[in-house]
Amino acid sequence: MQPPDDMLWFCFGHRSRKAARAVTRAFNQRLKPFGLNISQYVLLGVIARGEHGSVAAMAEEVGVEPSALLRNLKLLEARGLVAGEGGRGRGGRRLAVTPAGADLIGTTIPSWRQAQADLAALLEGQADETRQALVRLERAALALERAER
Repeated sequence: MQPPDDMLWFCFGHRSRKAARAVTRAFNQRLKPFGLNISQYVLLGVIARGEHGSVAAMAEEVGVEPSALLRNLKLLEARGLVAGEGGRGRGGRRLAVTPAGADLIGTTIPSWRQAQADLAALLEGQADETRQALVRLERAALALERAER
């Protein structure tokens, strides 16, 4: 049986993956001069805000697999942008942004804000609606995932 002609246009999975890859590439291009990709940038921000717990929780927040989070974390540590102390056990490893990491965040914020503004402008007045639709799509997909367990 042949799939319907409009399957790729309509499929939420296909369209959301294509959109996510395109947005990721656009932000990566803007962050490249700083030696960062969007996953590393978001991870740096999560650590700077101190809102992290386990590796799994951080990976969920950043939107990457735990193994990818660990690779990005090692890169940030190797660059001296993040430092960790502690280890296994109840407290776990505590991460903090170093002064160099804080400086880099401050340096990159204008480029990140400009990327946000440029993308919003290209959405021609639909930026808020797009954000809201993305949040609804994420919630619906999570509900569908939970229902399938």
